Amino acid sequence: MRHRLLLFLSAERLHAQLMAGRQIKAQHEFVDSPEGRSRFNDFLQTVACPAYLLADLIEEDFRHEVIPHLNGKKRTTLLQRKFEQFYRSTPFHQATLLQRQKTGRRDDDMLFSALTNPSLITPWLDIMLARQIPLAGIYSVPQISAPLVRDHPSNYLLLISWEKYSGLRQTYFREHRLQVSRLTPVSDQLSFQDTVVRELSRTYEYLKNLSLLPSGQILDVRLLGHSHDLLELQLELPRNADMRYDFIELEDIARQLKIEHRFADSDASQIFLHQLAANPPRFSYARPEHTRYNTLAQLRRTLNWISAALLLGSLLWSGASAWQSRANEQETVLLKNQTQQLASEARQITLTFPGTQASASDMKSAVSSIRSLKRIAPSPDEMWRTVSAALDRHPQIMLDEFSWQPGATKPSAGDCAAGSHAQTVALHGHLIDFATDYRAALNYLEHFEHELAAQGYRVAVLKKPLDASANGSITDPQEAHESLFGFSLELSCLKQPGRNLPS
Repeated sequence: MRHRLLLFLSAERLHAQLMAGRQIKAQHEFVDSPEGRSRFNDFLQTVACPAYLLADLIEEDFRHEVIPHLNGKKRTTLLQRKFEQFYRSTPFHQATLLQRQKTGRRDDDMLFSALTNPSLITPWLDIMLARQIPLAGIYSVPQISAPLVRDHPSNYLLLISWEKYSGLRQTYFREHRLQVSRLTPVSDQLSFQDTVVRELSRTYEYLKNLSLLPSGQILDVRLLGHSHDLLELQLELPRNADMRYDFIELEDIARQLKIEHRFADSDASQIFLHQLAANPPRFSYARPEHTRYNTLAQLRRTLNWISAALLLGSLLWSGASAWQSRANEQETVLLKNQTQQLASEARQITLTFPGTQASASDMKSAVSSIRSLKRIAPSPDEMWRTVSAALDRHPQIMLDEFSWQPGATKPSAGDCAAGSHAQTVALHGHLIDFATDYRAALNYLEHFEHELAAQGYRVAVLKKPLDASANGSITDPQEAHESLFGFSLELSCLKQPGRNLPS
């Protein structure tokens, strides 16, 4: 559960309460005196949680300024110059952007504010810095009042609350943006109700004189208080056309904000303290040197989260690695068992082999020799593919008979390697569809011979159509037409080991 220290500073005392979540664990009051500050110093010895300081002081000033719309270093320089001009004597100042104008140069409407009496804050702040208390920021009641009027539809609204040790706070909002705030001490001679009635009329005239409330505009007034006080105010407040009243009980606000506190009077301090703890404003009056221990604490928490995330990631990675290693180990054992089982089965199969007189080296040599013979032994497959492809491209050649014979009976030629086993193919056939055109038939056959020779074979002509040599015979073409177109060829080639002839 998150612990926080909430401090409520008024002109005469400092209220401190320790929070655990939304519950108040302890409350202490310290008077603005040497003794009270000493007691506060002793109290801080037991505190190590972040602190939030809420100031409710008369010495809080508000100024409206229109400045050029700038960015970066130029804007910072301009704001610093304004701070030196308005609030040279105090470090507790800030600038809030109200809105950017929609016409002209579109300048920025700014609200400059400051706690103008640093002597009321510095003594308490020095004690916290000496104790290295992580101070989150210094805020004021008007700064954290905006959420209490956010649901009100009016664009001109005055919020009235009473804080027991500081006084009657009147904060004016225009279009739900803080404009100005006044704090009036409540004297012992006047009751809470009388003070509200008297100060409300003064504030109304103050807003009219500053032109913060347009002429003829109704001022809506929201009053926070105990049910008994609000009932009396409803009877005592003047009824006129200039103001409308909205009475809100502190118990109702506490239920909405889930504040566990019972209100005995109209003191709204707990409302503002819980609002600060739940939703602290983005900007505060504190300087970086005031919040350096809180910055270090936040950095330490960030580093702790990063370290925890890295440690968790390392543990997860280690767990995954260990699980994977265990799975690998189990798989290794399984594979080893399978290997041993296969080796045992192989030995059992080996024992069933018949006995042999040949040694393993002799069997290996025999297998190698058989493989070598298969590589160099001649085969007619390649020659048949070559001849078949050539015949497909010469359809007028009809093959009548063929034969194949291996052996080194012919000399090598062309691409054939000398000393290799020779292969010889004899082709016997005849030519068709040439009628009596013997010259065309001879040219056709020669083209077939050249194609075979181009494939790396030596082609020998054993018989040509129309043999006109001295050994040839003359026959009547009408009687022996078939023999005139017959032919015989012999193909021979020595196949190189490991080389395929082109097809």
